[in-house]
Amino acid sequence: MRKIAAIALSVLMAFSLSACGTAENETKPSSGAAETTAAAATTKAGAEAGKTGESKDGKGIKIGVSAPDLTNVFFIQIKEAMQKALTGPNDELIIQDAAGDQNKQMNDVADMINQGCDVICISAINSEGVRATLEACKEAGIPVIAFNTAVKNPELVQCTVVSDNKAAGKLCAQALAEALGGKGKVVEITYSITEVCYDRQIGFEEELKKYPDIQIIQTKDVEKPKSDYSQPIMVDFINANPEIDGVFTINDPTARGAIAALKEAGRLENTKVVSIDGSDEGKGFIRSGEMVASAAQDPAGIGTTCIETAYSLLTGKTIEEKVVVPMSIITKDNVDK
Repeated sequence: MRKIAAIALSVLMAFSLSACGTAENETKPSSGAAETTAAAATTKAGAEAGKTGESKDGKGIKIGVSAPDLTNVFFIQIKEAMQKALTGPNDELIIQDAAGDQNKQMNDVADMINQGCDVICISAINSEGVRATLEACKEAGIPVIAFNTAVKNPELVQCTVVSDNKAAGKLCAQALAEALGGKGKVVEITYSITEVCYDRQIGFEEELKKYPDIQIIQTKDVEKPKSDYSQPIMVDFINANPEIDGVFTINDPTARGAIAALKEAGRLENTKVVSIDGSDEGKGFIRSGEMVASAAQDPAGIGTTCIETAYSLLTGKTIEEKVVVPMSIITKDNVDK
């Protein structure tokens, strides 16, 4: 059954290009913390798993992990936390880096199905386009944990582990408004095809409405949330707008590109940048005065929660449908605390 599902998923890859990058802004799924049980995802692995996480044949549990970008320190920290959270001596992670490519993510998950993973954790590159992948996992009888970003079809996953991304956007808006003295012209570098980044954008924009003298003058989605893709967008913003007082970016790597463009144009000193991640790189930008603030996620908390939830699923314990990990804001006042 698992091999059939993986083959079907591989076939669907040929038809997935139209879905990638064309998803419209999505509304956030219900955030109710309704409970579900492992019975909702009955699998052979779950029936055989022992309380220690080791299967009856002694081979251990296999947990597949599909990350969107393992060059991003945030996902590296999630991976490391997942590895530390394994409890069985023979348990293992099958980790794949999708490298920002939705089709590669589909192929990676198909491979995880073929390898006999008992649970698969997915951070979707495209919250809507990942549906075929989730359906293949369901067909194979493998429960899925969505992490970092929610999916458009939450009924196809057993649990979603995310940061409070709307709150993160609001924290960035508050920090930027304070830095601007409540007035100015702002641009946004966004990535709305993933729900996690869309929620950040929505939170930022909602909070900024409290400051009528701050105007968002231009917004553009980045093709991939990396500096190589955000830097040319920032260059375009600079060329089109003689006055830019503030910049909102959806993560620290994207902020890196914006900062580089502002530096090159000689406009960084008079432009306030805010971001989300709270990574070591982001903290470095804050210490150097190149960035005002970064809303901090808890990658270790996300990774640990995913693995703990996987074990709960496989041992028949009750789990939450959604786990929201709190956020905080890092500024020059607390960056070294």
